[in-house]
Amino acid sequence: MDIKLPLLPALIVLSFQVVIPSSYGATLGITATLLPACTAGTSSAGTTTFGILNFGNYATLTSTIDVTSAQLAGSVRVNCVNGLSYKILMDGGTAGNVTARKMANTTNSALTVAYNLYTTAPRTTIWDNTTGVSATGSGADQWYPVYGRVPAQTTPAAGIYSDTVNVTVSW
Repeated sequence: MDIKLPLLPALIVLSFQVVIPSSYGATLGITATLLPACTAGTSSAGTTTFGILNFGNYATLTSTIDVTSAQLAGSVRVNCVNGLSYKILMDGGTAGNVTARKMANTTNSALTVAYNLYTTAPRTTIWDNTTGVSATGSGADQWYPVYGRVPAQTTPAAGIYSDTVNVTVSW
């Protein structure tokens, strides 16, 4: 009988088997939020730009000069989420007036050349900072040409004339 007592705990342990599952199932929720967003222009060295609308080289301003921008040379590139409404506005440049924009001589800012920017080829609607151009995003790049005009005027001194116009895309 002395032999049975040490075997009793081993028999008890063997008679109570614990079942441990070999796998568990559960669900994983997946979500993403697409925010209304746009990008515009091209970035280089931390600066975003639409390029330069170049009116060219002229000896006199006795005739009207019309130019049309091209991609990466003055046209406005916007890429907004599909279905998102947005607006493109342009300020008055350094003159601060959308109806009387002026390029200034780079060495003598008192010398100026009048010009303006338009939303369409007939150049009847000035691209302003209130109405601008409204559109809806497609999820792809959308390009908007800028139509420039230097009206006939008294020709100032020879030199390089320039201006900077701020473009705002809002949604």
